[in-house]
Amino acid sequence: MPELYTHPLFVTDFLDSLAEKGRAHSTITRYSYDLEDFFKWMTNDLEKDPFTVWSTLTHEELDTFFLYLMEKRAYKVRTIRRIISVTKQLAKFSITTGLINRHPATVYEPPKLTVTPLKREEWLSVEEVNKLFASVSSDDGLTENQLLARPMLTTRNTWLLTLFLSYGLTLQEVTRVTMFDIQFAQNQLRIPSSQDSTKSRMIPLTEEDKIQAYAYYEHIPEPVRPRLHSKDPFHIAFDFQRKTYHWSYEQDHPKALTEIATQKMIRTEVQRAGLRKGISAQHLRHTFILRQLCLGTPVEEIQRYLGFSSALSLDRCLLTLDHLLESERALLTP
Repeated sequence: MPELYTHPLFVTDFLDSLAEKGRAHSTITRYSYDLEDFFKWMTNDLEKDPFTVWSTLTHEELDTFFLYLMEKRAYKVRTIRRIISVTKQLAKFSITTGLINRHPATVYEPPKLTVTPLKREEWLSVEEVNKLFASVSSDDGLTENQLLARPMLTTRNTWLLTLFLSYGLTLQEVTRVTMFDIQFAQNQLRIPSSQDSTKSRMIPLTEEDKIQAYAYYEHIPEPVRPRLHSKDPFHIAFDFQRKTYHWSYEQDHPKALTEIATQKMIRTEVQRAGLRKGISAQHLRHTFILRQLCLGTPVEEIQRYLGFSSALSLDRCLLTLDHLLESERALLTP
């Protein structure tokens, strides 16, 4: 069994500082993996001290590392840019804390992110969306065993797909919703920021969708139902063997639905609906954004609604809209 990697102290201090600033746990975990990868490559000679390698690093060595990621590992430009950003943040932290005076990572230029339009298979037409929701509500193609559990899953899966397609939420945002975040009386859903856990935005729910969310909640048997106004997860993992929802005895609350399980649910429902393979939560979010743009919703309004710090995050969808024929735009709106 391979030994667990232990970060050098200055890297651990950096990651701890991010937690103190309120960065999301998932973000810190991703940064930790990126830096582990970086230092393992840079200190492939086990006798090399990580801090010595870091403090004497040259611009040329950074070039070599990122070229290796692009050519040998075939990393996408977006991933390369993220890892460069992580090393830049670590370099600034090292300077601020007085460990070093300067570092090439602070001025290292990331490769330019080439924006390309979305392909047709990366978004759904209104007809495809309607077909997906109709399939979720039907019993077509289900085995006797699956039919026993279906009544409990229909409302949950319909609600989850609604969050992606009608509200444009990300996979991470959906799986992080707690009972504290869902406010039935106010028809509101609170979405914590993925970048800063101290920040959040409120999304108004339509009356129809609020009723759908509450119907899902009431379908959960009382012994395993999440508690109102608590930090219990709102979206719960389902136990297909026992035909009920999971309870985590270790955490003393219902077991949260994971991102992997949510993606699997989408794949299963897409397959049942007879739609093309490969449709993911990201494609459903693309559909929401493109539809809003087609309806004439201002870019600034979409940016605020989705919690983007910059309108640059909408560039691919904006470019896609420019390339869509009128006949294709018509596919996105009822």
